[in-house]
Amino acid sequence: MEKTKNYNVEGAVLTIPLRYDENAGRYMEVYPDFIKEPVYTPEGHPIMLTLEDACVFGEKKNANEPLVDCGSCRFYRQMQNTLIGVCGCEKKRTNIME
Repeated sequence: MEKTKNYNVEGAVLTIPLRYDENAGRYMEVYPDFIKEPVYTPEGHPIMLTLEDACVFGEKKNANEPLVDCGSCRFYRQMQNTLIGVCGCEKKRTNIME
């Protein structure tokens, strides 16, 4: 049976597979490609990985730091203990509630 970890991401339930990494000596999360196959919260916000490149709508979280990825964007809401988060930019929101 495959090991997995479940996350509730602002109402969207994700099941992330785990794979044992010999070098790390522990199970690691195997994240899906949220760019190729987007997943959204019930409110229509895209679920992203912290390390995805910043998009054209991104805005710096700190004026003294560069905007390089989702994690450095003011719209990104990071979940604890994972690389998963939610993009809160209204321009990237879908109309799935309609």
